[in-house]
Amino acid sequence: MDVKLIRAELKDLDKIIEGQKASFYDCYQRYQDHEMSPYNVTYDTIKRILENEYLYKIMYGDEPAGAIYVRQNPDKYNMRLHCIFIIPEYQNKGIGQKAIKLVEEQFSDAVTWALETPHDLQRNHHVYEKMGYKRTGQIDYVNENLSIVHFIREL
Repeated sequence: MDVKLIRAELKDLDKIIEGQKASFYDCYQRYQDHEMSPYNVTYDTIKRILENEYLYKIMYGDEPAGAIYVRQNPDKYNMRLHCIFIIPEYQNKGIGQKAIKLVEEQFSDAVTWALETPHDLQRNHHVYEKMGYKRTGQIDYVNENLSIVHFIREL
């Protein structure tokens, strides 16, 4: 099946929130991060992202399989993968990697891409490193259960 990105619209927000909660539930339980967890996303937060940043639905064939949020620095050359999620039933199919490649192609003028992920999600680390991302050495300690590792990809 084909993976494609479609710019999200207001009518998509409830479905995006539902998918994000399903995707981040296990991490929310593990890390007990009640303030920053993507599991706790609100409609108003997603709406603000939709209005001020780039929010794409990740489609797998005709089915919504997740979403990806992208932030662009004012210089338009340094981008951040703010959040990406794949709904659990679509995980482990390479959809996330394909979505990242597609979003990077959308912003072909970018010279750097940054992202962050929990310290213990080695599968994420492996995928990002396979795609050319390197650890920056920056680690943010959120609580006793969670540290965030930063990655960057220079083009």
